[in-house]
Parts: sequence; C-alpha cells; structure tokens
Amino acid sequence: MTCFRDLDQWSMLVSDPALLAVGWIGRADYPTGETDPDTYRKLVDLCRDPWMPAVSAGFHSCELCQFDGVRMKDEVYVPGRGCIYVAPTGIVHYISAHWYRPPTPFLEALLACPPTRSMEYKKAVLENGGRSLLSAKPA
Repeated sequence: MTCFRDLDQWSMLVSDPALLAVGWIGRADYPTGETDPDTYRKLVDLCRDPWMPAVSAGFHSCELCQFDGVRMKDEVYVPGRGCIYVAPTGIVHYISAHWYRPPTPFLEALLACPPTRSMEYKKAVLENGGRSLLSAKPA
C-alpha cells in the first residue's frame, strides 16, 4: 500500500489540494494512542458502506501484523472544514490492532459526518472540496 503522512495531500485518484490523507500508515513511525470508543464505532459504521467515487483495483494486507495481515480495500471520504479526509477502510484495523491514533481534525470531522448514502453527506463532500472526485480520473 502507498503510505502518506497524516494530513499530507492524498493523490492516488486525483490531484487536488483539498484531499488530505489520514491513516495511510506502514512500518515507519506513526502516531499512537487511545481513540474514544464512540468515535471508533462511528468510523466502523462509515467504513461498512463507504462512498467510492471510483473502483478499487485489488486488496492490501496489513504489513504491521506479524502473521496473516488483515486484507483491506476501499477508502472512506470524510468531509472536513474546507477539505476531504481520505482514509483506507483498514484504518479501523490500524486503530483497533495497532493503536494508531488519527489526527484530531479528522476525528472531529468524523463525528460530524453524515451517513455516506445521505444527501447531507453528498452536500458536505461538494461544499468542502470534493467536486474533483465526481469526475475523477487517475492522477
């Protein structure tokens, strides 16, 4: 899997400064700490049915697990304040198994995020810089 530092521009699908990476971790150092259980459950719910502007091209296995790394694919798009946070759906595994601690602005945006299939979600994506995702062509 491609790794990005948290809050760096995410550019796997389109090149847009409004898209910020969260949770694209690898074996290098990453922030750790506790995550509030309610916040974690909200993230799990969003990752169960993520809105995807494009189709994924395969799976990635967690490289932090010693054996049988969890297989993951897809991304979750969380509208923030003037940005869209893009995280792999495997972020729930990273938090649960490897104590990854996402940045506070992402967690705040996550708590305010409407369900991904709602009109409120679509409006929030558009209002916070997600228009480039609607006509996404690989970067």
